[in-house]
Amino acid sequence: MTIAPDDEDAPPADGPFTASERATLDAVLDLIVPPHPGRGLPGASEVGVPAHLAARVPDALPALRDELDALDCAARKRHGLAFAALAQPARQALVDAIRAAEPAFMSRLAVETVGCYYMDDRVLRAIGMEARPPWPKGYQVMKGDLALLEPVRARGKIWRDAP
Repeated sequence: MTIAPDDEDAPPADGPFTASERATLDAVLDLIVPPHPGRGLPGASEVGVPAHLAARVPDALPALRDELDALDCAARKRHGLAFAALAQPARQALVDAIRAAEPAFMSRLAVETVGCYYMDDRVLRAIGMEARPPWPKGYQVMKGDLALLEPVRARGKIWRDAP
């Protein structure tokens, strides 16, 4: 069986997601980092996260596809609409409800999204940084008040050693 190139369920040649997965993904990405036009900040859906995921963490794609499909199914079941068709407050409420039941839901996506977001030149310029790689010039690290860590140090060891 062959799949027509315009089939919504076929991954496009330029990315790892179907059209419906990509619409859901873009909606989730803009929940993670919404656009802020007034500050010149794009939303996370505009910074190339799908390509970043495919290149850097291809092993995470099957689980992410499952999460996107589950999210879209939950939206259709609760609201009768695809996740991407919901208004932003309904999207946020649905994701929050799923994460309350499953705290790890889309956590890998959130971490990878933020990492990709802060590599985008537009974002770096908007937050007042020079849009360049950190090496070879490096960045000046401001000296901090390490006394602020005393409450953390006073807690003592809160982890267990690896076997």
